[in-house]
Amino acid sequence: MNRSEFIAMAKDVHEHPEHLADYRKIYKNVYPFSDGIFKMLIANEAKPERTVKFLNAMLGLTGDKAIKTYTLGVPENPGVLNDKTAIFDIYGTTQAGEPVLIEVQQNFNTLFVDRLIYYTARVISRTVKKAQDYNLPHIYVLSILTENQFPRERDTYLHHAQLVRNRHLFYSKLDIYLVELEKFFAIEDRTLPENREQSDRAEMLRIFRDVLEDKDIPEEKLKRLLDKDFANDVSFKGYTDETLLNEVDGMTDMLYEKQGSYLQGKDDERNEIAIAMLAEGDSIEKIARVTKLSENDVRKLQAEQVRETASA
Repeated sequence: MNRSEFIAMAKDVHEHPEHLADYRKIYKNVYPFSDGIFKMLIANEAKPERTVKFLNAMLGLTGDKAIKTYTLGVPENPGVLNDKTAIFDIYGTTQAGEPVLIEVQQNFNTLFVDRLIYYTARVISRTVKKAQDYNLPHIYVLSILTENQFPRERDTYLHHAQLVRNRHLFYSKLDIYLVELEKFFAIEDRTLPENREQSDRAEMLRIFRDVLEDKDIPEEKLKRLLDKDFANDVSFKGYTDETLLNEVDGMTDMLYEKQGSYLQGKDDERNEIAIAMLAEGDSIEKIARVTKLSENDVRKLQAEQVRETASA
């Protein structure tokens, strides 16, 4: 089950819970990136090695830098006075006491980086106690983006952010990795097999693509990158109706919430993003949903691009 299929199911089952039984017959796997399911899959206390393998692959950590153990921490950091409460998707520390924050970004949001920086700041602030100095630990942030956040960067799905000064690394103890799922899949589809990325991160993303497309995953690949139980754990039949209905409620709340943070820029900024998404091959329906433009406005932009291309 891919993201658009999950959204369609969520809208339907939210109104008609009895339809869930029909979806069980249609799909082999659950959608792995809904908040609750993702936590159950990746932050499973009974299978800590899975989390370690996932993080090492996604963060590209090997050798002496590889994570050996990952201890789950409290995912909620309550606000004090005027501070906002920070609720992490997954939060924990490595064997060296290095915090690692994992977040899944479900919707295109112009303020998602602001939110990520705020959450990272809360992690930093709670690592320093009153009687201690300011010797901060190395902090890793991994954000899985289920929708493209950088549509103008057509050939880059991995964004590694660090603090730099005069274009040189200034502070080496903060690493932020932003991974665009759909962008990776799109790059794969237009790249010859022999030229595709060969890395554990790419192989991990290919596993999740197989899950999304209800394909069988080679057991050897699962054992090396996650564990042999992962295929069973992502199976639709392994989840109760109550769990799945809770996931549906969470997604529909997210789809309809009015926080005012989605694309509050000027019309020309929204048009620019829409044009970039058209070039990426995204559907008119998706572009309208992401940019908040009407489908008719998106079609007009599409027609203008066709005319400009023809006259060039």
